[in-house]
Amino acid sequence: MKKEEKKQLKKLYVSIFIIVFFIILIDQISKILVIHYGEITLISNTLILKATDFNNGVYNETSRAVTILTNLVILFIIFGIIKSNNQFITKNTKILLSFALAGGISNMIDRICRGNVVEFINFSNLPALNIADICIAIGWISFVAIFACFSTKELSKKKTEEIDEQKAEKK
Repeated sequence: MKKEEKKQLKKLYVSIFIIVFFIILIDQISKILVIHYGEITLISNTLILKATDFNNGVYNETSRAVTILTNLVILFIIFGIIKSNNQFITKNTKILLSFALAGGISNMIDRICRGNVVEFINFSNLPALNIADICIAIGWISFVAIFACFSTKELSKKKTEEIDEQKAEKK
């Protein structure tokens, strides 16, 4: 790898680290504030910040351990994709995946330190969520969209090549 490429890669990883760090920081601080100060109404009867709905998907220590282990495996997979030098994983894809990584780490901190994930953003009748959940959704939805666009381009390219081959065979 050339010196300039290494420099750009280092710059990318520093950017990703900063993104991950700040998302975790913002999510954890927001959870602490909401737990400490209680309910904060932003839009009357529509958007309320209140730590009323804790994600209690963990019922005993065994299932808690399995949940944490599963989440760690997923986080390592995301980290591996970000660290990969695969030509199909662009810088933008890595940055978008860093959102999912940050959200996953922040929710993992909750599971380990609090025993559950603090959910505090309440929109009317929708399930409560947190900033980490939003970042996870942004990361994965973007990743799927990028993958779908890439797959569509590759299929289109392959069909074009097949049509060109058929035309060449007819001549």
